Amino acid sequence: MILIQNLGKRFGKLWALKNISLKLDKGEILGVVGRNGCGKTTLLKLIAGILKPTTGRIVSNSNIVSYIPEEPILIPELTLKDNLSYFASFRKISKKKIDEEINFFGLEEHLYKKPLELSKGLQQRLSMIIALLPNPDIILMDEPTSGLDVESKKLILERIKKIKETGRIIFYVTHEDEEIEKVCDKVLILENGENIFLGSVKDFWERYERYVYVIQEGNRVPILIKVDDLGKLKNIIHVRSVGIREFLSGGVNFEINGQTNFTETNGN
Repeated sequence: MILIQNLGKRFGKLWALKNISLKLDKGEILGVVGRNGCGKTTLLKLIAGILKPTTGRIVSNSNIVSYIPEEPILIPELTLKDNLSYFASFRKISKKKIDEEINFFGLEEHLYKKPLELSKGLQQRLSMIIALLPNPDIILMDEPTSGLDVESKKLILERIKKIKETGRIIFYVTHEDEEIEKVCDKVLILENGENIFLGSVKDFWERYERYVYVIQEGNRVPILIKVDDLGKLKNIIHVRSVGIREFLSGGVNFEINGQTNFTETNGN
């Protein structure tokens, strides 16, 4: 369990995070979304203990918290194998557990390569293993699949589903609709450091409906419609989904029946 009450962080005169309160129980995954600079990473760093809160408190019965940043932090001078051995030595992790994680993430053939010789996807797989070795009770993931190849993204999402089954709590920062749907139980939306939405994934989609841009034959102007209304249109030649990042960025322009409209996305 983790309980966050009136959590806030100020840097000088700027409040990066204000009055955040929430509670998560064992096995719950919270998707944290919002535009760049809204306080997502600050929230994770406060929970991880990297930053100290200005206001509020964090109460947890968890012993170990692991933090996985968007950009993997590894020791460049060491091989993949030596990186794992080094981090495993802090908590006396068994070789069996290390081998299991290596096999799951398909890193056997890369054991003697150094991090800079690996793609970002392989580096993030290694970062995931290091974070999971001590069996953390709470896992903080800051856009762990951003910019990754399809295979790496698939493996990480599969591993998250398995982690959930063990009852661990995950804070998952993402801008991907599909990831929210696949792995999250609840969603927190931050705007200028404040909570503008906290609820279940179902409640999230009821408020922030899924939209797509559609191009029809003979009309090159994209039309923005709800996913549920796709069946009402004919002669569709292209469909592009409107992602969470785009939808929450302040508004999206669209045209229906020749009229230009504007959808507000401020959460009201």
